[in-house]
Amino acid sequence: MYIREILSCRRLGAGAVTGIGSLPHTDAEAAVRLVAEVSPEIPFWPQLPQRAVEERMVEQALTPVLDLLAPRNGSYGYALLQVDRRTDLIARFECAQAELAPFAAAGFFAFERALAKGAFPHAVALKGQIIGPVTLAALLFVDGQPLVNDSAALDAAGSYIQRLAIWQIERLARWRTPVLLMLDEPYLALLSQCDATGEAMRVVQSVVRGIQATGALVGVHCCALLPDGMPPVALLCRTGADVVSFDAYHRVASWCANPDVCAFVKEGGILAFGLAPTIHDLSGVSSADLLTHWIIATAGCDRQVDMARHTLVTATCGMGLLSEDAARQSFRLARDVAGLIGRMPGLEANGQGERSPR
Repeated sequence: MYIREILSCRRLGAGAVTGIGSLPHTDAEAAVRLVAEVSPEIPFWPQLPQRAVEERMVEQALTPVLDLLAPRNGSYGYALLQVDRRTDLIARFECAQAELAPFAAAGFFAFERALAKGAFPHAVALKGQIIGPVTLAALLFVDGQPLVNDSAALDAAGSYIQRLAIWQIERLARWRTPVLLMLDEPYLALLSQCDATGEAMRVVQSVVRGIQATGALVGVHCCALLPDGMPPVALLCRTGADVVSFDAYHRVASWCANPDVCAFVKEGGILAFGLAPTIHDLSGVSSADLLTHWIIATAGCDRQVDMARHTLVTATCGMGLLSEDAARQSFRLARDVAGLIGRMPGLEANGQGERSPR
């Protein structure tokens, strides 16, 4: 089922809340219980970086190639242990069995167990997530050079990530609820104007199409900002995704008026606004303030009530670094602002704006 069908059936609603992925818990079952509480419409399986290093965004996807890599000294990412093993790395990405391992994704398997027990009766979509191919390739180095600049390696990373995404979709589709699979692509904000229409974008678009061919919804998330401090919303809208997700808290501007963003929304696309900040002290942040952020951001593209129908609400990135209590508060704030969006005049008359009980 595609996003337009969900919208036409009014199943997704306006201002539903979901998570980016990470939570601060070390107990996977407790993390899933929080998901059921704060994200009942679009529950997600939780990534738990405080539980194990292997649960981090990059490491979670590296299981088939970990023996070929080592963390880079004094820098980010992973380096190939032996330069002459580049061909082996590419072959593994192209041919290795793609699946999440229990030691690296405890939250996924706890999420499945909760689904089997009927823990998400209000779900209109089930959300999975994985690092995107461009960001993965940008964090792997051969002789000091990132593989994002190596066409063969980038294509292989794309093939592997697509298979890993489809593995999630096939597992989650057993519950006969639409699946939303998000690709985490912070590196996209660092692309030059030339790169934005070049190899990196080609690979992202290819992976998006490949995942969409399963019938799942596909989203692209980018928490990073452009050099001018703006979220790369227009760039994300050109990936071909059904949902684009971004930081909507740290910069307030009318960036939805961009022609690419307007076209994306008019064609049925969904904007996932990262409105609730992931900070330890939220005492100075109100849902009314965040609603103002959303109103300013969506000005100039379409009627605000129509923009509301194409809005999801999330927290910003980094929830896995908070305390459990701070994470819960951030989600509560997200649900508060989502409730304000969902109660906009005109939505209720069309059967939208109804949130499931908190």
